[in-house]
Parts: sequence; C-alpha cells; structure tokens
Amino acid sequence: MIESRFLVTNESEAESFRNYAETVVTDREDEPYDRQTFQEYADRASESTGREMSIENAGWAGYRIEKLETDGETNENVRVGIITYSFTWTNFATVDGDRIHVGDTFEATPLFRQLNDGQRLVIESPDNYGFVNTPTSTVDGALIWDGPHEFGPNDLQITILRGAGPNGPSVSGLSWQLVVLIALVGLVIVAGSAGYILAQRDSLPSISLDRLQSLSISESLRASELLERHGSTEDDRGPVAVNGNSNSEPVPTTTTDPSVSSETKSGTQLEFEEPGYDGVDPELLSDEERVLRLLKRNGGRMKQASIVSETGWSNAKVSQLLSKMDDDDEIEKLRIGRENLITLPGVDPTELD
Repeated sequence: MIESRFLVTNESEAESFRNYAETVVTDREDEPYDRQTFQEYADRASESTGREMSIENAGWAGYRIEKLETDGETNENVRVGIITYSFTWTNFATVDGDRIHVGDTFEATPLFRQLNDGQRLVIESPDNYGFVNTPTSTVDGALIWDGPHEFGPNDLQITILRGAGPNGPSVSGLSWQLVVLIALVGLVIVAGSAGYILAQRDSLPSISLDRLQSLSISESLRASELLERHGSTEDDRGPVAVNGNSNSEPVPTTTTDPSVSSETKSGTQLEFEEPGYDGVDPELLSDEERVLRLLKRNGGRMKQASIVSETGWSNAKVSQLLSKMDDDDEIEKLRIGRENLITLPGVDPTELD
C-alpha cells in the first residue's frame, strides 16, 4: 500500500485536496503509479527467489482527511490529506509452519533499498502474528523506518511468528496478510513539504494545494534499474536524482563544466563528474572531505540541493552525511524556506545569493 500525504491547514485547502484526489482516484488523471512497473519488479524477485509472484488488484483505494498526530500541541485546524494506492503482491514472503519469513523479496529488487528524506516504510504483521528478531524497534506493533535511510544487506530480514500477536486464537492455514505501507510524502511536490507530517519535525508549514503534483514512482524505480544495468549501484554516488514532476525523465545532474555531458535519453551513459581541486582526484577523498572542498570552492556556503547536483549522490546519502557532519561541528545547517543552507563554521549565511 502506498500513501501520498498532504498537509491541510484550512477548509479551502481541504476542498482543493478533495478536488485533486477525486481527479486522481476517479478520473485517473496524473496517475503516478503503474501496475506494470510493480509487476516487472515482482518478476525480477520471482526469478531471484524461485517463487512465482504476481501483482493483483492494483488500483486506487480512495482518499481521506485525518487529524494530524504530533507529539506536541495539537492544532485542530491542521489535518492530513491521504491518497492511497494498493495492490497484492503474491508470494512476497515464505511460510514455514508458524513462521513467516520476509526479506529475500526486499533484497531482490531496488524498490526498498533506500528511503529519501520525508519517506516512511511501515510493515505490519497479520492478525495474531508478531515480529521476532526485529531489525528495528516496533511502534504500536509495526516496524517503522523513516528516511533518509539506506538499508543494508540484512536490514529487512524479518521473521513473524504466529501466536505472538495480541489478537486471540491462531489463524489456520495460510490465511494471513502482510501489510507493507510506504508513505511517500517525499515523492510529493508541495510548498513546505520538508516540514513533514510523519516525521513530526519542528514546524508544520502551510501547503498550497493548488500546486500539487505527484512524482511517478515508476520513473524512480526505472532510474534505479537503469543504474544497475550499468553497474552503478555499487558506486557510492547513489542512484540518479529524479526531477520533481510527473512528466520528467530521470536525468542525472552534472557540474557546470561544459565538457561534462550525460546521454540520459538513450540510456547509454550515466556519469557524475566533479572537477579536480588542488590537483587532487575527488575519488581519493572521503565523502566529508569532498563536501568541505565543495564548500570552500563556493565561498563556504552552498544549498543542499547544489551539493546533490555537484556530487551526483542521492538525496538520502547527502542528507545523512550532512546531518553527521553537522553533529560533528564540521558544518552548519540552516533551514531557509524550503531550502537547506549549508555553511562552513563561522561563515555568514546571509551573504548567499
């Protein structure tokens, strides 16, 4: 199940959301998800695991508006508009007696390899089942990961035991359903989306819902697949960044050097290049050193998006790296509107053009 979530702060925005959601769900306009794309990934997982898999009952499950749950004070006017897309992925997991094993399907496709900032992955167990040997802590009986996060080889190896849940007698046979929820707030282009809903960050910015657009997950998945075909997923640069609109192509960003090019339309070349600095090959530097060098080259101030563009790394990787560097006092992060401004310590951020 995939949920796209939008912050709604007044009745006018609520009406705008309903009109938009009705258009998407009923009229199928600007439809961001493609059943065939998910089937291709099921086929890929089937080939890897040896289990026959299929995508069934794919389609929009509707939309709704809910109150926003936060840890702080609740504003009754602040709500969340949710559009839900769901499908059944058969043979996603394996059953061994009273145990369900999940993991090989996750590893077989790039669909679940990373979460970007503003995304959440939720895995819920069937009735009367519970998680054992969990790779992360449970919240209300569910496993939850918030982006940015990159999954390691065994991070999604999960065992679910029958009888470990709180819901009464055991379930007979194979009558169970594993719910995998992907909250793709990060794949929605809205004003102030980084303020975020599920992650419950410091502020709750208003959203101009007339600007809603959905980013096609199929483009993001195909970008990952294309990179894999060219052997790039083992590179620490991360997957291609996808522009934020439903008609965009997955285009890798490059530096402003006119000698650097990427033949992305034909899919024959996918490169990220960073010019040398002080005669040192950037590939010989650590990630932190590359960021510091970029900042020094740009007067000690850069937008986070510019660092993503310059390095060719994924948004998730850059976000994680900058958070670590900020914690280590190597840089300073400042939120200005919808932009993250990164500066060297002691640099005046107000001088940024």
